[in-house]
Order: sequence, then structure tokens, then C-alpha cells
Amino acid sequence: MKVKLIGRASNVSGKTLWEIIGNLRNAGIGRLVTRNSYNRYEEPCFFKVLAVEPTAYIENQTRKVIVHAEKIFRGKLYPEPVEIYSVSYKPDYRLIPKDEEQLWWDRLANCKPRERIVPGLIELPPLMKLLLERDNKDSDIRLPLEIRSNRDNVAQSDLSKLSSYKPIFFKNQQSN
Repeated sequence: MKVKLIGRASNVSGKTLWEIIGNLRNAGIGRLVTRNSYNRYEEPCFFKVLAVEPTAYIENQTRKVIVHAEKIFRGKLYPEPVEIYSVSYKPDYRLIPKDEEQLWWDRLANCKPRERIVPGLIELPPLMKLLLERDNKDSDIRLPLEIRSNRDNVAQSDLSKLSSYKPIFFKNQQSN
């Protein structure tokens, strides 16, 4: 009999946080846990479990757990502990074995900080530039780019750089 899969393919693999935490002594406090979805980053990404709070069991629902942990994301230690609850049901977690824990801390110590410098100015869109030229106004205006700041964004703007306004669609097109 041939099996036919229905639905969206899952991009997670591993165990739920409850499965890992529930099988460890002292509820895994002090242990390191990582998500398999973090494997895409070169920098180390993991959690150090600080405290665990079980939640009420609801029948026919996936078991969730509240975990307070130190979060290291892309080589950067968050200043405050984070609470993992809303994504604790996803089967995407992996326990880091005790003999590998020191390797992860060494990777963190040897990790150089990420830097991303983006242009600080952008040209006007082509249609707007044509309208300003038609009205005999200054079409050499540059628009400043505003970078959203959050704890994971390390981008900085360089006002000496200028980005042109070109659609990516035409980037690889060959002219005839």
C-alpha cells in the first residue's frame, strides 16, 4: 500500500522541550539546549536552562512547558533571561550532551561579532524622479534609509554610501 502524505511539510525535527526537560534530573537546570532550526547560522545559538515551570495538562493538546533560560543567539548573550513558552511544543529541540557543552562555550568565546553595514541613502524611485524633472524641480534628492533597531539587528547605516533604486527583477536580464 502506498502512503500519501497530506498537508504542509514540517521544517522541524527533534523533540519537544517537554520531552527533553522531563527526562532530565533536576528538570535540566543548568543544561544546554538548542533548536535544530538554528543550525542555519554559523554563530552558536543555544539556551542554558535556569528554571522550569510545568503547565496544566489539557487533554488532546500538546504538552507545553515554561522554561526560563539564558539565550545565546548568533554568538550574542541576551542581557536578560528569556521565557520559552509559545514555541516549547514544537519538536525542534535538541539536548547538547555534557561532553560537548564546553565546545559550545568555546565556540561562543571565539565568535567574532557580526557587522553589517548598509547604505544610508537611496535614490528616488524612477517614476518619482521623472515627475520631478517634468515639473522642473530638483530630482537629485536622496532619501535616508531608516534602520529598525532591535536586539537581533546589528545593521548600521553608512551615510557615505548610496544605493540605487533598481528592481531585482531586471538585475539578471540581458539586453537584446
